[in-house]
Amino acid sequence: MKTSNLYYQISNTYNKRIVLLSDIHYFNKKIIPGLYKLLDEIQNLHPDYICISGDIIDDKNIKDQKYLVKWFKDLASISKIIISLGNHDFYYNHKFEKNYDKKLFDSIDRIKNVYVLNNRVYSNNGINFIGVTLPNEYYDNGENKEEFIYFMNKKYPYLSSGYNVMLMHSPYNIESLQELKCHKNIDLVLSGHMHGGLAFEFLRKILKGRGLITPQMNLLKKYCYGKHKIDNTNVIITTGVTKLSKSHKIGIFGFLYKSEITVIDI
Repeated sequence: MKTSNLYYQISNTYNKRIVLLSDIHYFNKKIIPGLYKLLDEIQNLHPDYICISGDIIDDKNIKDQKYLVKWFKDLASISKIIISLGNHDFYYNHKFEKNYDKKLFDSIDRIKNVYVLNNRVYSNNGINFIGVTLPNEYYDNGENKEEFIYFMNKKYPYLSSGYNVMLMHSPYNIESLQELKCHKNIDLVLSGHMHGGLAFEFLRKILKGRGLITPQMNLLKKYCYGKHKIDNTNVIITTGVTKLSKSHKIGIFGFLYKSEITVIDI
C-alpha cells in the first residue's frame, strides 16, 4: 500500500495534531498488511487524535473481522481514535431496513482510546468531536440538499462552546453549511466519501478540488478533495485509504492510487 501525506496548518491555538483517514473499505484480511504499513507511518507523525470519517467496512459480508479489531487495538496505542460512520457501514436487512453491524462496531468502540460516534459527541481538551451519521435516506435519495439541511438543523440546532470538529462522511452538500443553524459554531469539518473523484495526483493541482467522477457518477464535481473554506468553517476532504475496493469489479485498478494520510495541526 503506497501512501501520500498532506499537511495543513489550521491554527496554533490548541497545539494538537489530527491525522485524518477515511474510506478504509475493509472486506477481508488481505488488506491487513497494507493497514499496518499505514499504522507505521501514522506512528511516525505523532498525532494527538486519529479521525476516521466513515466507510470503515465495504459491506455487511466482510470476513476476518477479528483482524480489523486487532488493527484498531494496535492503532489505538498511538493516540485516541475518533470514528464516524459512512454509507458503506450500513446495509439492508431481510426486512429492507438499513442497519449496521452493531456487534462489530461495539467491539471496536469498547477498545480503550477508541470512540465510535454514531451521532454522538466526544470532548477532550476543549475540543468537541461531533460524529455525524447522515441518514440512510440521504444517500438513497441522491444526497439531496434539502434533506441534508433538514436533518442537520433537527439533529444539531446548536453546538457546545469550544473548538468543534465535525466528522461528516459525505461533503456532497458542503456549500450548504452556511444555511445550518449551528454553522457559526462549526470550526472544522473532516470528510471523505468522494474517493478524490478518482483524480490522479498529478491532476489535482489542475482540477483544484474537482474530481473526474464521483461515487454519484457526477463529472468534474467540486469539493472532492483538499482544503476549503465555507464561511468561517475550514473543510478538509481526504481522498481516502481506498479509492477502488478490491471487492469491486474494477478494484484491480486500485494500485494506480495511493492511500492518503492527511495531517492537520490546530
